Amino acid sequence: MDLTSKYLLILLLLPFISAALIAMVSNSAASLVSIGLAGLFFLVCLAGWGIEGLEYQADWFKPMGLTYNMRLDSYSYFLILLSGLLTLLCLFYSHKVVQKKVKAYHALFHALQGTVVASLLSNDLFFFYVFFEAMLIPMYFLIGIWGGKNRLYATTKFFLFTLAGSLLMLVGLISTYVLYFSKTGEWSASFDVLRIYFAENPIPIEMQLFMFISFFLAFAIKVPLFPFHTWLPDAHTEAPTAGSVILAGVLLKIGTYGLMRFAIPLFPDAAAQLSTSICILSVVGIIAGALVAWRQTDMKKLIAYSSVSHLGFVMLGIFSLTSLSWNGAYLQMINHGISTGALFFLIGFIYDQKHSRDIETFGRLAKVIPLFSLVFVVVSLSSVALPGTNGFVGEFLILLGGFQSQVVSSSWIVVASTGVILSAIYMLHLVQKLCYGEEGINSKGLKDLGIREFAIYVPLILLIFAIGFFPSWLLEPVSKTTQTILGSLPTYLR
Repeated sequence: MDLTSKYLLILLLLPFISAALIAMVSNSAASLVSIGLAGLFFLVCLAGWGIEGLEYQADWFKPMGLTYNMRLDSYSYFLILLSGLLTLLCLFYSHKVVQKKVKAYHALFHALQGTVVASLLSNDLFFFYVFFEAMLIPMYFLIGIWGGKNRLYATTKFFLFTLAGSLLMLVGLISTYVLYFSKTGEWSASFDVLRIYFAENPIPIEMQLFMFISFFLAFAIKVPLFPFHTWLPDAHTEAPTAGSVILAGVLLKIGTYGLMRFAIPLFPDAAAQLSTSICILSVVGIIAGALVAWRQTDMKKLIAYSSVSHLGFVMLGIFSLTSLSWNGAYLQMINHGISTGALFFLIGFIYDQKHSRDIETFGRLAKVIPLFSLVFVVVSLSSVALPGTNGFVGEFLILLGGFQSQVVSSSWIVVASTGVILSAIYMLHLVQKLCYGEEGINSKGLKDLGIREFAIYVPLILLIFAIGFFPSWLLEPVSKTTQTILGSLPTYLR
């Protein structure tokens, strides 16, 4: 086994091994062991920096006629790296916050990370589906056991919505395989996407439509795209702080990643035929999510609805079907994970002290806890895409690529751009209320950020400005993968 194979196997297996190890240690040691193992995984992720196009085929399931094909390129690598960073920060944050069933909590977090990494490494539709489905289980328990008072309702709604989407993808997966088998006459249970990308017998458009819709609905629910978003505010509101961070930062991106990696390249004609309608839905989601966020009094719900709006931009970039918009969409996936993750950490910081997220009960925090307010303002400006922050680069590329698109009218891109204005309105309204409004009943007695909190926020703030001022270190490798994937599409879509 060469070094490449070993590296991919370590990435794949380390989170699952970590979950098993945590289950065997004492309850008092579980948290520190978990943080150490999460740190080790993040260092392993960093060790792969600059490596592109790694591939490995694991024949563990060969007796069943299946092979697990793994591939690591910039699309999968940066999401795995983001997952490693956010998981480490989440577990570090949870060290003093989670007091019940500590072993189970940390083991589930590592298992969740394992399913995310396994799905991102999958270059095989069957195993992508397996891990896409499996990641529901640890998240279900994280919300259901450590969530808020309405956690059972929220976690059941989350599970049913995403399970319905997964079953739709299973229908599309089976249909794709049966059709490919009937065309080639080869009996092989390989679902290697490259094998289907470059098939000599392309799938007829009428069959593509059915299969694309089944995949699209599964991923649209996961994103979530308007009007499939109703599970998200409940899940975010009731999830523990770390659960909200990992849900917004990583899990939602598996939906957009699946569209870019699988649905559009496999069924390009169907994607092109429906792209205008999906772009319109995305624009509606941008505006509706922003308007509803503006009216929220619960801080977590505000950020949850803002995610609907921000991910509407990502969907618009994907279905504009230009290289520029795809690069912007992927960059915005990373940006949203950084900025929204930081916002959930900040909200969790004051919730842990006052057990309230009601915006009206806080105010004048700039005087009471000035360091918190400074960090909150910086992260909020990133969320509203201020030039010089990461959010600006991603949204600018999406809108610019949208104007170049052949499948969506420029007028819809203009409408989408108003979402940038609306995001500034609701986020600056939140900043004004929390930091500079009249002092609320919950403002008194708040403690300001300490060394522990800065250890969480500093890496995220550094990334906000590193991407904002120097985006090329991320965009250059991403652009190569974009060209590889778009190069497999019909020429009229490139």
